[in-house]
Amino acid sequence: MKFTIFRFGKNLQLSKASGPGRKIGATLFFGLFLVIGLFASYFVGGMVLQSLATYTWKATPAKILHSAVGEDSGKDSPFSVEVRFQYQWEGQTHTSTRYSLQNFHQTHYAAVQKKVNALPVGQSVTCLVNPSRPTEAILQREPPWFALFVLIPLVFVAVGGGGIFFTWFSQSARTGSVSPVSPGKDSGKKSPATLIGVIFTLVGAGLLIFWFLPTFTKAQASRNWQKTSCTIIFSRVKAHAGDDSTTYSVDVFYRYKVAGREYKSNRYRHFGGSSSGHEAKAEVVQRYPPGSEQVCYVDPESPEDAVLKPGVGWAGLLGLIPGVFLLVGVALLIGRMRAAASTRSPFGSQHLPDDATGGTEPVVLKSTVSPLIKLLGISGVAIFWNGITSIFLWQVVKSFQRGHPEWFLTVFLIPFVLVGFGLLGAIVYFALALTNPRCRLQMDPVVLRPGKTLTATWEFRGSVHRLHRLRIFLEGREEATYQRGTSSYVDREVFARLLLAEITSWMEMNRGTAQCLLPMHTLPSFTAEHNKVIWALKVEGTIAHWPDVNEEYLITILPGKVVPA
Repeated sequence: MKFTIFRFGKNLQLSKASGPGRKIGATLFFGLFLVIGLFASYFVGGMVLQSLATYTWKATPAKILHSAVGEDSGKDSPFSVEVRFQYQWEGQTHTSTRYSLQNFHQTHYAAVQKKVNALPVGQSVTCLVNPSRPTEAILQREPPWFALFVLIPLVFVAVGGGGIFFTWFSQSARTGSVSPVSPGKDSGKKSPATLIGVIFTLVGAGLLIFWFLPTFTKAQASRNWQKTSCTIIFSRVKAHAGDDSTTYSVDVFYRYKVAGREYKSNRYRHFGGSSSGHEAKAEVVQRYPPGSEQVCYVDPESPEDAVLKPGVGWAGLLGLIPGVFLLVGVALLIGRMRAAASTRSPFGSQHLPDDATGGTEPVVLKSTVSPLIKLLGISGVAIFWNGITSIFLWQVVKSFQRGHPEWFLTVFLIPFVLVGFGLLGAIVYFALALTNPRCRLQMDPVVLRPGKTLTATWEFRGSVHRLHRLRIFLEGREEATYQRGTSSYVDREVFARLLLAEITSWMEMNRGTAQCLLPMHTLPSFTAEHNKVIWALKVEGTIAHWPDVNEEYLITILPGKVVPA
């Protein structure tokens, strides 16, 4: 058995609780969230309450006097339902021009046209009358899930209010110092990372399920829609002024006929939106001059739906952005679970007696991150990164094909493309690592303290003969979390290494047992708000011209017993 020198770095310095200056700075930061959240909640909450109140309004017969698609060219969403209907309440005749309480404007003409087609002049319909104000009536109330919109500003209220509360009233803020916690207690539960992870996961999943997937499915199905002749009414590049810059979009309006009935649409692609680059949009608009005859694709089941360019297209990759929210949210939640696991006793018990054992059977340790998880994680990052980069790369390629290269964009994209290639290489690396032999590591069920003996047993599955060298050692490291501005950083420093085994003959690597005695001055596992002491068994296997085996298994070392004087 070979041992290395057991060494410690500098003594662990515990972070003091935030001083008054940092508390005031944190209060101002979270206070901004709170003010924005309360301000937005006031308006959004008022809108939601008004919409929910319509469920107490009385259904009353009415007659449509006028219906059309209204247009306000000065808005990004210019189309709305323009309607006028007549109804009677308590013997008096009233007229209303409100389709819904909020009268939301729509981006796409077809969405409004569908509603107008359902309200032909002379049609008898049912309206909703406000009993406390009979002159107020609508044709359509907002769906109940509209109330969920109030959750958006409430997230800001929760982050701002929660941040201020924990800044001033958490245990560390009250005592003015960070107290050690039991290794079995997860102090990270108070971290806002868990809340943020849940929010990002819900937002990402919601956008994927209710927006991206339905739009993606419809865009794919439009390839098989009915080809129909259409006439361009107008085409232009629409500018959208922002705070920092102006973006542009293709705005094409056209009409077509289905079964002798005329319809109109302004949908160029299913995945629209605006972006920088006026020239590319102008080039598209030039292909659709006003008055020209073109071909559009019409949904045979819903003739109001039509599109000039079927399919998803490169812009559809932007729909993967919700996937980023989902990945970030899941990553944060996994990180919090790993943080909790790192401070949990591997024996499954948080309060063991001084000389107790966790049972009679060896404890099978779990690797912190499996090779498959590593592969899936890097694949998700690579897909997103290269998907976004490819959109701009395609614009560069098109600029060279047109004979007008965009040199600034070309040079700007070089580092992003190189990173993309690096991520693809990482996918190959982790995919190859999946074929490596896997280690099954067990520990004797003894509660580890300074002066105790750690006994580890390993067994490899797979092609262990590919290993040239195997090292198993115990590593101790300290992690300190600190704030710089609004960002959190973690410093890691390895202060101790204790070698259990080092083998160069593959015939001895298949299975074996090693022991080591923990020195009396061993630092115990520790978790506080800003500091951690982490102990892990590490398995490193060297394979020539191939990804190496590199696994980590977290363990807990409890404090030494206090000997009475």
